[in-house]
Amino acid sequence: PEGGCPPSPSTNCTSDPSNSRWPTFEIEFIVAGEPEQTWERLWDLDRHTAAVPLTVVTGGPLALGSRFVGRTKFGPLHLDDVMVVREWDPPLRCVIEKVGTPLRGRIEATLTPLGTGQTTLHWRQSYAVARLPDRLVGLARPLVRLAYAHALRRITHAADTTSA
Repeated sequence: PEGGCPPSPSTNCTSDPSNSRWPTFEIEFIVAGEPEQTWERLWDLDRHTAAVPLTVVTGGPLALGSRFVGRTKFGPLHLDDVMVVREWDPPLRCVIEKVGTPLRGRIEATLTPLGTGQTTLHWRQSYAVARLPDRLVGLARPLVRLAYAHALRRITHAADTTSA
């Protein structure tokens, strides 16, 4: 299908973000810890739940083809962000495809060891919202990028963010 893969966890299907009209942003920062520890924190879905307000992430454990859902709920309203792992190369690279009805997109996360007990996280994400023009959705890019950067820093922080 145009703009992405079908919802089934096919291992040979990925959308091509270079041909996408979807808004895209990138985030890069240094994380304390070797890639193995950073990877564990980054893909711990309980950490996502703790870091993203009003959202509970279910599914896992993650591996190639895994399906998981981030449900954001405000009162009686809810939005499900359904995702599938398309590439899984621990602890260096992962590609996630957003395959839900309202939200579509692609996330590419790459970890690079710095050899100093630190790791660089590079996060590239394209996104779309059903029934909204890409240009309109793109206007939210700075805010979406800021929210993701904040959440990713909380998720990957070495301190235990899942307690309290």
